[in-house]
This record gives sequence, C-alpha cells and structure tokens, in this order.
Amino acid sequence: MLSRIDRCLHHIAHGLVGSKVGLSMELKIKTAELILHLMERRRCFGLFVILGWQRKWQDHLDRPDSGQDIFARRRINIMNLEPDERRRYDLGATVNFDGAILIDKRGDIVHSGVLIEGLRPRLVAEKVNPGRFEDLSVQFGFENKVHTRHLTAIAGSYIFKGTTVFTVSEETGTFHIFENGRIVHHHSSLGSGR
Repeated sequence: MLSRIDRCLHHIAHGLVGSKVGLSMELKIKTAELILHLMERRRCFGLFVILGWQRKWQDHLDRPDSGQDIFARRRINIMNLEPDERRRYDLGATVNFDGAILIDKRGDIVHSGVLIEGLRPRLVAEKVNPGRFEDLSVQFGFENKVHTRHLTAIAGSYIFKGTTVFTVSEETGTFHIFENGRIVHHHSSLGSGR
C-alpha cells in the first residue's frame, strides 16, 4: 500500500510528464519529496523554493538577513539528502526564515532566506491569462486567495525561464508547483486537521 507521500509524488510525476521545463524529472520529484516529508514532520510553515536558479538572475535578489543565507558558503546537494534527515543544513533548517530557497539545476542549494524582487506579478498575470479578474489570485487560477509568497512564486516561474517553483502556504498548508506562470500541481494538505 502506498503512503500519502508516495501517492502525492505519483500525482506530481503524472502532472509533470508534459513539462516543457528542461530540469530532470528526478530532481523535481526529489525536491517535492523533501518538501512533502517536511510537511509531514512540521506544521504551519511557509516555504518558497526555486529549482533551476541561475546566477544571471542575481539582480533580483536581496539578502535582508545574511544569517538566513546558510547555503551561501556551504552548498548541499538535495539529491544526497534523505527525506527524514534532520540536519543543520537542509530544507527543514530554513522553515522559519523569510524568503526563498534557491536550488540550481544540479540540485545544489545555493541560497536561503533571500527576497526575490522586481517580478511584477500583475504584468505576468496579464501575459499568462489576459482579461478582467477580481484579483491576481483568480487571474493566476488559484482556488483560494493567495498572498505575496505565492504570487511572487508563480510570477518567478514565468520570469525565470526553465525553473520549477514550489510553495507551501503557512496559513493553509497547501502545496503548489508552478512552471511557466501556471499551476502544474496543488495539494491541499498531507496531515489531518490542517
């Protein structure tokens, strides 16, 4: 019998089959697996991960608290992490940080706790789904109202070509995956009562 995480990973893999983002499926699934295991271990945290980060986008970064950028000097490759590992340097170490976690196309975590600036989600929404909408959440296709983390993430998946972006909502525990300015997967919650 498959666990909840295995069932979710199966749905994610199925949803990413037609992906036009050139990152390896193994890397996308490993990132999702680490996040889902973290969601099972911890409750009520927000997370924003950009997979496929490239150095050429550095102008969009700001580091308001260099103490949160724990991967700037010590690179960890997510392909070498076990899902239930609890170490000082893994995704779990960053759940109380504000900002994004950036992972390059090899799977190296290169930054954490960074702000992503200048993406202009409203302009991206107009390109992805033009028209008149109540708000950006509806225009991007979210089932419920979302805020800055998710709007920045979905816009980033469009602006930063060739990336897959993951979010976890601190308020609802909802897990999203974005590519090319679109929602490619969402999962309401892993645990009961969230």
